Amino acid sequence: MTIRISGFNTGLDIDQIVKDLMSVKRQPLNKLLQQKTLIEWKRDQYRELSAKIVDLRNNKLFNYSMSSALKAKKATVSGTNASAITAKASAGAQTGTIAIEVISPATAAYARTAENAPVNATSSTKLTELGFTVKNVLDDNDEVIAKVIEVEINGVTISVNEDATVGDLVNAINISKAGVSAFFDDVTKRLSLTAKETGTGPISLSSNLESQFNLTDTESGSKARVVINGIETDRDNTFTVNGVEITIHGSTHGETLVINVGTDTDKIVETVKSFINDYNSLLETINKKLNEERYRDYLPLTSEQKEEMKEKEIELWEEKAKSGLLRNDSILSNLVNDFRVAMLTDVVIGGEKVNLAQYGIGTGDYTQRGKLVIVDEDKLRAKIEEDPDKFMALLTQNSSISDPRIAQSATAADSGLFRRLSNTMSRTLDLLAEKAGISRFSADVNYTYSESSLMAQELRYLNLRIQDMNARLLQIENNYYRQFTAMETAISRFNAQSAALSGYWN
Repeated sequence: MTIRISGFNTGLDIDQIVKDLMSVKRQPLNKLLQQKTLIEWKRDQYRELSAKIVDLRNNKLFNYSMSSALKAKKATVSGTNASAITAKASAGAQTGTIAIEVISPATAAYARTAENAPVNATSSTKLTELGFTVKNVLDDNDEVIAKVIEVEINGVTISVNEDATVGDLVNAINISKAGVSAFFDDVTKRLSLTAKETGTGPISLSSNLESQFNLTDTESGSKARVVINGIETDRDNTFTVNGVEITIHGSTHGETLVINVGTDTDKIVETVKSFINDYNSLLETINKKLNEERYRDYLPLTSEQKEEMKEKEIELWEEKAKSGLLRNDSILSNLVNDFRVAMLTDVVIGGEKVNLAQYGIGTGDYTQRGKLVIVDEDKLRAKIEEDPDKFMALLTQNSSISDPRIAQSATAADSGLFRRLSNTMSRTLDLLAEKAGISRFSADVNYTYSESSLMAQELRYLNLRIQDMNARLLQIENNYYRQFTAMETAISRFNAQSAALSGYWN
């Protein structure tokens, strides 16, 4: 270990002199540290963009590709008593009309306290006060471990503790699997049990529940009686016909209602607008990085420089230093170019060339940098209504080309636009993963980097050089201190000799 002493004899500030000398020697190390920081910053920016690409490809684009978004159908009910039913069309609903008359809606079975025999109780009345028997629950040794009151509904046993009230029993019934809803009215002092499903048989009750609550007002459920396109049939209150979910709310009183099923153009256009916003947002973010100004005079700050600056000054400096790290980046530039090609190239559908321009969608002027713009919404709506299947194919059609290199390109002739975009982003994510070690599948910006990437290898090499240079700098610093220590020792001896001689002559 090198012994470091201050300049007692010379009057020199040796620590400051060594610090100044080492400041010059540390310049190559500072450059390595700055180089390392720039690579880490660039890698972080790659990861932020990658997360956005993954989100658009794996999440948003997947949802937009669903038939329920691009083949949305709507059902409208017409007639004087149209409120008697509601209709909801699925993406697979058949376009056309459905004629329906509701003779009688389905009913649910019930069991109620007889109107002329209310119970002398409220919700807070204990069940034992109504005459319910408490049952002992025994363990394997015939020891009493609990005392409960049990009732049975539709073959399901429901237990409450011995101190349970009417309200407790109602709650227990409602959360049980007995298939009924319970309600006790404190005003009329009546209990009502109603089957959760319509059209079922009578509610089965245990004798203690039936007798203690006088549940003699009972009725079985019945199916709805309807006439669909001239055919009389029994159904539940909610059923599906040709992809249309119909819910009955009451009788149509002899009137036949008409359900019209057609394309839900509003929902499809809404989906298109949402996609365009997400697409443009990613494109804008990438273009901003590609065209960001590079301030080469603003290098990452050293620890010594940061000590001399305020926090806000450091923040502003690093904002400049991080700017332009991805300017004209080849991977991102190719992605943007492939985006434009994918969106503007015709898609062959059934031998016909189809493109976005035919639907009133363009890329705007040069200032938009490839962003999509709905130029004519009326045209878009008209074309969708004319042939919604063709529009969906334009966006989601899979390529029939056997060569995967062609089928997965940005210009595959019969590949839908969403497929082209997905393939393009997939290739970009592969390149970013290879270069920066980021995830191909995760949109989490905190995802762990792969150590096999090109950037990871570069950082490992830099770390080794930094480690080696730190060791050499420490050796140089120790040498400086040894030299100054030797000088201090020599001067100390000289001063001692000078003092001795001075004393001798005196």
